[in-house]
Amino acid sequence: MRTLTRPILLFAVLAAAASARAGSPDGLNLVAIAAPSAASYAGALQRFVRHARDSGVQCGEYALNLAILHTVPPAQLTSELALQALHDKAKRKQLGRLLTGFRDKSVERGFDAALAYEVRQGQLRLYGISGASDEQPVVVTLPVAAAARQERFDVAACKAVASLPVLAEP
Repeated sequence: MRTLTRPILLFAVLAAAASARAGSPDGLNLVAIAAPSAASYAGALQRFVRHARDSGVQCGEYALNLAILHTVPPAQLTSELALQALHDKAKRKQLGRLLTGFRDKSVERGFDAALAYEVRQGQLRLYGISGASDEQPVVVTLPVAAAARQERFDVAACKAVASLPVLAEP
C-alpha cells in the first residue's frame, strides 16, 4: 500500500500544477494582436471567444478559462513589437511590462498575455506570449485552408494560450 501512495501523491501535485497554469477562477486576461496579414481572422477570433465562454474549448490537457480578450489592442501593443518579442528577450521584457502594466475600465490588473497572430507562408501562426518575460512563447501553426474551419481555429488558438500562467490574482 505504501508504494502506491507516492505515485498517487505525485500525480495529484502534477495535476494541480497543470490546472493552475490553465487560468484562475476569473481566467486569463488576454489581448489579441493581429499582424496586417491576419486581419481577416478577426471574426474567427470573436467566435473563438464566444465558444470559449459559452461551452468551453478543450485543447489537449488544458481547458481554457478566459476572463477578458481584448481584440483591439492599445496603441502601444503593436504587431511589430509582439512579433519581435518572439525572438528578442529585450523586446519580450518590453512587451511584458506593457501587458502587465496596462489598465483601463475593463482591465483592472493588466494583461496576463498576448495572442499574436500572422499569416506567413500559407500558414496561420498563433503565438501565446506571456507577460512574464521568462516564459517561452507558445507557437501553433495551422494551414490557412484548415484555419477556415472554426473548430480547427478554436483548438489552435486554445493551444496557443491555455498553458500560459495567470500572473496576478484579481
